[in-house]
Amino acid sequence: MVLKRLTARLALLMLLLFAGFAAATIPAVAHKNHNEQAEAKAADAPANAMPGMTMDGTMSPGHDMAEEAPKTWPGRILDWAGRMHPFAVHFPIALIPVSWLALIIARRRGDTVDLIRGILIFAGVAAFGAALLGWLNAGFSLSARPLLESHRWAGTGLGVIGAAIALLAWRKASVVNSRAMVWTLGLVTLALLVQGWLGGALTHGLEHMMI
Repeated sequence: MVLKRLTARLALLMLLLFAGFAAATIPAVAHKNHNEQAEAKAADAPANAMPGMTMDGTMSPGHDMAEEAPKTWPGRILDWAGRMHPFAVHFPIALIPVSWLALIIARRRGDTVDLIRGILIFAGVAAFGAALLGWLNAGFSLSARPLLESHRWAGTGLGVIGAAIALLAWRKASVVNSRAMVWTLGLVTLALLVQGWLGGALTHGLEHMMI
């Protein structure tokens, strides 16, 4: 009962912090990025270029099918929630590797893993939430971009695994203090590294880690 109350309070606190920080920063960041992209396009385009035309004077692909911003309140809320995806992914990225290392240390020293159990529950729920926000951010229609689809489905898989870990940790404490959980968290940590690289490549290009 104590663990459940502690986990519930921790989840509520993090949810409030999450919502407050996102509400304060994401609209401003999105507006800034939009302005920067518009300025960059204006600087690169020829002085006599028409909207929707490339540097050589041809129409840009997909210009006539450009997506408009949602006009309904539900659509705008879902669009805003999707833009929280880059912020939400930091929770599982940080908490799952920390839980893995803490579990290894606790098992070697024979310490209790109750706190690790609470962190794992929250991390698993956060992973599932980040995956859902990723779908809202990228849209539910599949694209022809291999990099985006790799990031999408890897994130979906990690979200499902995170939800399963949270459910198992919630229902049975002994599952947390097991060798299988150590290996699972280790593999998930490696998968998070790959997923982080894919996300960085989407934002900064394939050569973003080159020296």
